[in-house]
Amino acid sequence: MSSARPIYFLSDYGLDDDFVGLCKGVMLGIAPEATVIDLTHEVPGFGVEAGAEILEHATHYMSKNAVYLAVVDPGVGTERRALALLSADGAFLIGPDNGLLVPAVESLGGITCAVSLTNADYHIRPVSSTFHGRDIFAPAAAHLAVGLDHTLLGEVVDPASLVRVEPFGMEKEGTNTIVATITSVDRYGNARLSAPVEEVSLSFGALLKVEAGEDGDMLVRYVETFGHSKIGDLILVPDSHRRLSLSMNKGNACRALGLRIGNQVRLTLLENHSERHVGRDAEF
Repeated sequence: MSSARPIYFLSDYGLDDDFVGLCKGVMLGIAPEATVIDLTHEVPGFGVEAGAEILEHATHYMSKNAVYLAVVDPGVGTERRALALLSADGAFLIGPDNGLLVPAVESLGGITCAVSLTNADYHIRPVSSTFHGRDIFAPAAAHLAVGLDHTLLGEVVDPASLVRVEPFGMEKEGTNTIVATITSVDRYGNARLSAPVEEVSLSFGALLKVEAGEDGDMLVRYVETFGHSKIGDLILVPDSHRRLSLSMNKGNACRALGLRIGNQVRLTLLENHSERHVGRDAEF
């Protein structure tokens, strides 16, 4: 049984190029006994906020001794810092200082140590100005996976100096309307919204007006799962991240409505009752 920590790898690299494979090759060259697990490489290009949300969600399901390698890095080659963070739970997080890592490390109890990856002894030389994933981040993740003291990777920095990003939020307009942002789109064309299920008091069966995309106003039902609708129906469902998701049963909601990541969606509650919640007031 390997004593190396598992490495969970997230990026916006996609799989059409050799970027992911080269990073894995570097890691396994340093730590051949480590297991590298792909969280996703389909974070929207340069989508720091979307990547941060996915990474934070992943921390609820991964092993306690994890090493997280996260690379969504539009500032690569600039003076932005490269970081290794140690969480209160004992996990390491490696990536750029652009806010990508912060929600995840906070979900793991907060930062107990932050190191700027300035020690060239642990870089692949020469360091490319456009591919720090291969030359700086991947080596750091691999060395940490096999037990390197994280303070050897560079200089310790003040956690308060780290860049933070504002997560996608949700706004309320009156008592029965919310405005949310499309934070990600999966391969089925489901649009995840920046609206946590727990923050909207919807009953299954609720009827809502949706203002989004190219087709003007539409009516949707909030249903528990796709099987509670007809094929082709536009619906609102709670997804696996416990966010509201605008979807189409056996169809592609984003393609049908011309939706994109970053678009705003306005939801207005018209009826909030079902057979199990008769008479509930129509408000969020």
